[in-house]
Amino acid sequence: MKKSSIYLVLFVFLIAFCSVISFSQEVDLTGTWEGSTVVPDQGEDGMTLVIKKEEGEYTATITDSLGMLMDTECEDMEFNDGTLTFNFSLAQEMETMTVWITLEVEGDTMKGYWETGEGDQGDIELKKQ
Repeated sequence: MKKSSIYLVLFVFLIAFCSVISFSQEVDLTGTWEGSTVVPDQGEDGMTLVIKKEEGEYTATITDSLGMLMDTECEDMEFNDGTLTFNFSLAQEMETMTVWITLEVEGDTMKGYWETGEGDQGDIELKKQ
């Protein structure tokens, strides 16, 4: 009976130890992420997000297939608890609008949404290339 209790304690310790190791591994977002979204009144829009890490901070540019974004700088990038958030400015005619993006990162996939102050929004899914 004592022997099985020792094995049980060792097994529980091993599971806890492996869980701590897997949660503490840092996710590397650097690279090129490609996918698409749907833009109201425009249709499907291919997106490319290029993420770099400089001096411990993420930076990124975003480009789209409709030609609205050409290596546009992403601002206020934050990555916390598996969620990447950032925004960028989109110039349209005489106005500039801010677009906010929230993405959940799971392995080589990011899924989430974009939204504007005007109430437009859409789903996004990107895969690491």
